[in-house]
Amino acid sequence: MDGREFRIPNSCYRDSMPPIALLTDFGHDDHYVGVVHAVLEREYPGVARIDLGHAVPAGDIWTASFQLRCAWPHLPSACVVLAVIDPGVGTSRRAVAVEINGRYLVAPDNGLAAAVGTAATAVELDWRTMGLEKPSATFHGRDLFAPAAARLAAGGSIGDLGAAIDRGGLVQCPLPEPSPSDRGLEGVILVVDRFGNLATNVRDDEHPGLTEARWRADSVARRVTTYAEGAPDEVVLLEGSAGYLELAVNCGSAADATGLERGDAVLMR
Repeated sequence: MDGREFRIPNSCYRDSMPPIALLTDFGHDDHYVGVVHAVLEREYPGVARIDLGHAVPAGDIWTASFQLRCAWPHLPSACVVLAVIDPGVGTSRRAVAVEINGRYLVAPDNGLAAAVGTAATAVELDWRTMGLEKPSATFHGRDLFAPAAARLAAGGSIGDLGAAIDRGGLVQCPLPEPSPSDRGLEGVILVVDRFGNLATNVRDDEHPGLTEARWRADSVARRVTTYAEGAPDEVVLLEGSAGYLELAVNCGSAADATGLERGDAVLMR
């Protein structure tokens, strides 16, 4: 360490501190999540924390990006988001903090940092600049990302975390966008949720008027508003709670009924 000390600005009051929202693939069987919480508490005592989830499949940047997109609009405006799905930990991949519409996101530069919009500012986290001990090669969530998130929540400057980088040079989010064709709107299954619903990459507010979905051997799902409108075992198309169109079966699994998986194509009309 270089002897520098980070201090919480006197202007930050406990009743107005931004919370830190956490999204990881750490699970709950080991000590990892608890230790990250402990570091956040150590770095900024009393900071409020929101667990968005820790059950992202290990190393699954695709699912993590979708979960982050779904959660992002509902977070407090001043929230600091700490998202650690990091299969490249310890490699040359960058650790970054970005500012997007006035909110900070701390994440590895593997597509996750670009999942929710275009950054206004981006820096590469530097443990030396931050006055930290050298991070473990296998747990940057504890040793680098968590201290950075705590400092931002405490009112610290993003510029004090490392050198500015080209925000346009961030690794792009892996989630595909829907594409129009002469057949209709070509979509893709993004996520199979725990209910067996098949969330697509088609947002209803961006593509209004779609009334059906087709897949494989021209199987068709009609558009409904609620799950209960579907007949027993019928696959239907509706807008999910995050605004994405999804295939669903009332009291059943659309994944089982269709055999569709993540990455499979769905045609919207």
